[in-house]
Amino acid sequence: MIRSMLKGVVRAGVRKAREWVKEESEDGDFHRDAFAYPYLNALFRSILSRNPSARARPQYAWGVVQGVHLARNLAIERVSVIELGVAGGIGLMALEQVAESVEEQLRVHIDVHGFDAGTGLPKPRDYRDCPNLYSEGTYAMDIDALKARLRRTNLILGLVKDTIPQFVHSNPAPIAFAAFDLDMYSSTMDALNLLTSDTSLLLPRVHLLFDDILGFTFGDFNGERLAISDFNAMHQMRKISRLYGLRHYVPSEHANDSWVEKSYMAHIFDHPSYAVRDGLVRSASLDLVSNLNYRIR
Repeated sequence: MIRSMLKGVVRAGVRKAREWVKEESEDGDFHRDAFAYPYLNALFRSILSRNPSARARPQYAWGVVQGVHLARNLAIERVSVIELGVAGGIGLMALEQVAESVEEQLRVHIDVHGFDAGTGLPKPRDYRDCPNLYSEGTYAMDIDALKARLRRTNLILGLVKDTIPQFVHSNPAPIAFAAFDLDMYSSTMDALNLLTSDTSLLLPRVHLLFDDILGFTFGDFNGERLAISDFNAMHQMRKISRLYGLRHYVPSEHANDSWVEKSYMAHIFDHPSYAVRDGLVRSASLDLVSNLNYRIR
């Protein structure tokens, strides 16, 4: 009897938790929330409502909000957000708008960086680069036209196998969010070297987005998914993992968006701040059941 009652309470608690993370507080006061998600989702919605360019990449807004919130809770005053694979620049311009809005709300300075070869995709090296989908020169950039439209981005041109080491050597602000849209296994592997950087150049958890992992002929043994798997096999203290069940935590109108399945997190286990409380759970003293009772009253 008691066991059955406890199971009922836990199930009710889980249902209520899902409601908390999907809905804003009616009065706009988030201080009583057990988790940071209602506040962060309200901020996410606000950014999209005010910025037409940001609406083109809601996944960027969500990832930057989450990453910068972590930085603020760790008292880090400046971070980097990155797009790898710029092409025409629609995503990069969205990232600029997102950065401006999040800066204003969370008071953390954000440096925006965009990486691209500029001349289109390199030649596929082998089957892992999905040559059935991609060919050399695809997605070439109109460099001058894009530069004229960018306001604050550090646009870095060249193959990532060359530009990533140069970027790391420049000692950028810690990386909070990175979007990978490099299409190919080989390029993605080269770019993932970002996550092997010194811990001073990374947040302890970095929000990641991998664009080319759904549908078509993408699988566990080619493209970006294979790059993720191989990176994890090569590094004991740096791991990339899916954000499981994320659709329960983003605003309800985005729960079925494809980008939710493309969202990952890099865990930098050897980071000195990895175990520091990050603000996603507001109070360690409040468990799920006590919060449930608190909110019902």
